[in-house]
Amino acid sequence: MRPRIIMLTGVTHANRHQVTADINDAVVSSGGWVTDHTFFSNIATNFRMVLAPQGLARFRNFVVAANVHLDDESETTLADLIAKEKGLPEELPASLNVTFIHNEPDLRREVPAVPG
Repeated sequence: MRPRIIMLTGVTHANRHQVTADINDAVVSSGGWVTDHTFFSNIATNFRMVLAPQGLARFRNFVVAANVHLDDESETTLADLIAKEKGLPEELPASLNVTFIHNEPDLRREVPAVPG
């Protein structure tokens, strides 16, 4: 049976490049690892990761220090998990969706034509 994925959501006004680096550092510094991430233009990034239960409080603190404001449900989820850290599996699959609030236009990328 696969463990339930911890779904977290946050928003920020901070620079998306810096936040992306800070979130990666937060995961690694708290004993976890990033399994993947998806960029949605310059509007949002979804990080998929595995977190260690003993590093959850540290992870939360690093995310907040990166100026990512977690929503109430995410804060509650993390608080509940931190409170029962000892009874959790060694690896916790998680997802963090960060929405970037800014006045920049959408990021456009040229897609080369495929001969065909």
